[in-house]
Amino acid sequence: MRIEAAEAAPATALESAWRIAAAPAVALLGIVLPVCMIILVGQYLFYLRPSELLPTYATAWLLLALPSGAAWFVVAMTLSVLKRHRSLRAPYHVLAALLLAVSAAGTAAAVFFATLMWVRTYGWLLGTSLGIELTLLAAVLGALGALTRRGIRFMDSLLHVASWGTAAGALTLITLPFFGWSTLPAVSPGAPATAPGPRPHIVILTLDALSAEHMSLYGARRVTTPMLAAFAGGAMTFERAYANANFTTPGISSILTGTRPWTHRALQLPGWPRAATRATSLPALLRSSGYQMGYVATNAEGGATKLGFGQFFEFAGHPRSRGVGACSDALSAFLRYACAASELPPFQVLGKLDVAFEGDRDNREYDPVLAIEPALEWLRSVDKARSVFLWVHLFPPHSPYAAPPPWLGHFDSSPDARTALDSEPNWGFKMSRLPSSRIHTLAARYDESIRWVDHYAGTFLSEAARILGPNTVFIISSDHGESFTHGYGGHQGPALFDSLIHVPLIIKLPYEQAGLRSAMLAEQVDIAPTIAALVRIPAPAAWEGHSLLAAWPCGQRAVPEGDGCREPSSAESAGSERPVFSMDFEENGTYHRLRTGSIAVIQGRWKLIHYMGALHYPLMPPLSDQLYDLSTDPGESRNRIAEQPQEAQALRLLIAQELARTGGPVR
Repeated sequence: MRIEAAEAAPATALESAWRIAAAPAVALLGIVLPVCMIILVGQYLFYLRPSELLPTYATAWLLLALPSGAAWFVVAMTLSVLKRHRSLRAPYHVLAALLLAVSAAGTAAAVFFATLMWVRTYGWLLGTSLGIELTLLAAVLGALGALTRRGIRFMDSLLHVASWGTAAGALTLITLPFFGWSTLPAVSPGAPATAPGPRPHIVILTLDALSAEHMSLYGARRVTTPMLAAFAGGAMTFERAYANANFTTPGISSILTGTRPWTHRALQLPGWPRAATRATSLPALLRSSGYQMGYVATNAEGGATKLGFGQFFEFAGHPRSRGVGACSDALSAFLRYACAASELPPFQVLGKLDVAFEGDRDNREYDPVLAIEPALEWLRSVDKARSVFLWVHLFPPHSPYAAPPPWLGHFDSSPDARTALDSEPNWGFKMSRLPSSRIHTLAARYDESIRWVDHYAGTFLSEAARILGPNTVFIISSDHGESFTHGYGGHQGPALFDSLIHVPLIIKLPYEQAGLRSAMLAEQVDIAPTIAALVRIPAPAAWEGHSLLAAWPCGQRAVPEGDGCREPSSAESAGSERPVFSMDFEENGTYHRLRTGSIAVIQGRWKLIHYMGALHYPLMPPLSDQLYDLSTDPGESRNRIAEQPQEAQALRLLIAQELARTGGPVR
């Protein structure tokens, strides 16, 4: 591509205008995008195979080319009009210079950012908070340089090279048809156990980032969950339920596949479970058993389609009122790598610009009503004579924490952290840099968000029960928790304290009316086997969880005739015989041997957090294994590992045994 001088002859004016107008798009698609892709190749190979880099690049190219092409057409037409009229030559020159400056700014920012990311791969500058500021400075310098004569000549040559890069990117589009979601084989549900009556309807409600530690139902000081507490008055509340991971993708994948992250290998946020675990998943099993399948998810990263379960659902809701982003559950149905592509800096910048231009705003783009209304509408429309499965995932209380009125300010009347822009945590170990007053305010806003979503969760559960009737199983849980303590903020990363992984689990059996509580240890992978037992379908051998029906007394337990119901022993009721696990392997390759990460194992009163390999997180202090006695130290403030080496070794052995079974490379 050559940028022609503004004084070109009138016969070539249209051609010149079109070429100048194309400069930003060509720079974006031919320079910025490939540079950014090179930056993230190492990160992508954590969860993609090398052959999947091409369709990921093609997806990014397509999603950027569509708006860029539209903008190019509009700007080119504008330039053409300006250049045709001699009196408008000054605006023409200004707009042409602006386009060249924008092209140079994007190029300079991409090159600088690539250099910064490369330096950080060696562990340098991980703690710096000036990355964005320095990248913006590079963009400004690039824009100013492009306005000089030498800069114009340099950009002219560079954009010629970028034209070839843009064309090469277009060629990668041919890979997209070959890398869509493959149709998984139908799973055989096995021979169902005989029992009178139809199989129950099933409703699962998951609330994103809801920590049991902050729920009044679980003893929190603030009254955050009155509606869920009222619902639990006719259900079983598991007091010691744990997420199998500390962020959305692996947590939801464990619920749906019945396998832990070291088995399903959805280890990074944009990833998805292995095909083998999806093929034997709970949605696959229920679909093949004749259930009418529906879901609504307000977090794209945890949507069933994005995670590869789309073929098992006949109804999918993707509510979102606003926001710019390539990671979309709906888009993932057609472009499998949309969420992977969204990790590239151009999409991150677009998202930040969208937020910045919108200014202070509340969190209504995540309003629970946006998910609840289509979910209930679908329930009203389906044939109730056939069994129904509905999963609804609500985004609150995930950050940003600021809830809309009247919940905003309910627990903290201060003027701080009252907008979506101002109520994000300092993630990970960066939380240790915040003053305690700020942390307390963020925790209060989080609790207000819980109160907000609790209101709508209660409304949804009540209406769903009215629509479906008493022969319905309700399960309420979360994908993970949230941290404001131990100098750690938000979720994800190596921390596995109870604030991050102790989650609610409320199960209401068909016709159940009594409120019960159980101290039995439970984990996310137990949800699928419990449902399989309730609907009388044999659980696949690959599932790693266990049915929780033993927590109910025989007289209140929904089990088929002849299943030999027996009362659980005191040890079983306390969950002391079976360990549960939670883990984070996001710095480990999906298909590689598991060498780097953190694992928590809880058995009885003891909890061990074990760290593996070389972990790299900003401001991370030296980490060593931690042992806590949860019966006397629920806040995990006293590491007992030096005092109880035998307990620690026994729990390490449990981890070693599981890693020997699941921790090797996978296909």
